[in-house]
Amino acid sequence: MIKSAELRRRLSKVRGEMRRERLTALYVNKDFDAFYLSGKDTGRILITKDSAILWVKDVYYELYESTYSMRGYPLEVRVHDESDLKRTLRCLRSKSIGVSSAEYVAPIRKASRKKVVVSASAKSARSVKTKEEIDRIRRSARIAKLGMRKAREVVDVGVRELDAVAEIEAELRRRGSERPPFDCGMLLASGKRSADIHARPSNKRISRGPVVVDLGAVYRGYHSDMTRTLSAGSLNSDERRVSDLIRRLRDETIDLIRPGIQASSVHKYVDESIKAAGYNFHHLSGHGVGLEIHEGPNFRPGANVRLKPGMVFTVEPGIYLPRRFGVRFEDTVLLTRRGCKKLT
Repeated sequence: MIKSAELRRRLSKVRGEMRRERLTALYVNKDFDAFYLSGKDTGRILITKDSAILWVKDVYYELYESTYSMRGYPLEVRVHDESDLKRTLRCLRSKSIGVSSAEYVAPIRKASRKKVVVSASAKSARSVKTKEEIDRIRRSARIAKLGMRKAREVVDVGVRELDAVAEIEAELRRRGSERPPFDCGMLLASGKRSADIHARPSNKRISRGPVVVDLGAVYRGYHSDMTRTLSAGSLNSDERRVSDLIRRLRDETIDLIRPGIQASSVHKYVDESIKAAGYNFHHLSGHGVGLEIHEGPNFRPGANVRLKPGMVFTVEPGIYLPRRFGVRFEDTVLLTRRGCKKLT
């Protein structure tokens, strides 16, 4: 259970982002944002400068009473009633209301009869983690590392990819992961299939060469993410050269990152380093990790967000050579005032 003091800190962060956007009202209806603010992944929340109201179905009101009745709980909890929600929206003094997703613009405009804009307030608040969130991600990362240790034990020439994945995912669950990696399962691809960036495990047997293993865990709602390129049998000279290049580039990129650097600058460094070696780069060089496996900040061209202490994200360079092989190394890292700390 998330304590009231932690939820109050999170609400304060969201209000701070609202002030930056000059918003006086924010409507939250996304499960991840609801969990972030209420401790449960259900309900609709309306935040203003002076109030925060959570509407939930009557069944959840009863099920989660111990949470909602905590001393100091920062939200006023009401049983969901559409007419009450509309009345509350229409009585707001605010001329405009922020919503966390474009899909809610039309229905909230109709319900409130006010101007509705898409707001990044909740998303921005979530991008910088609290101490409790970081602790949960650390635990998740520890579980992921144990899963990767199991991968090193079971990945070998002749083993079916799906059999290897079954053992790895079972180990993750035994060690405390609440859900499969990425909710839909981990990635594992060997041989020529390792050049497929998002290859799912198959019935094929692992062949000699690089094996890309991409996995993570979930602990108390928080994700971790890591990738290693393992070797089944021995690697040839090209495979070793590319593997060494990407492993070294991952470490150099992590060392490069400091508070204040733009996410786009990090991506540019990875992209230019890979091109200088004679290859092309085909995906984000990193992404935020937290309640969602992919959240802000994203490391891509044009991503001008400046990185801040408390952000947790991945660094994941890779090279993919169709009909030959692929290599990727990825770690989840925490940005501190002095630089990055690897969590995986």
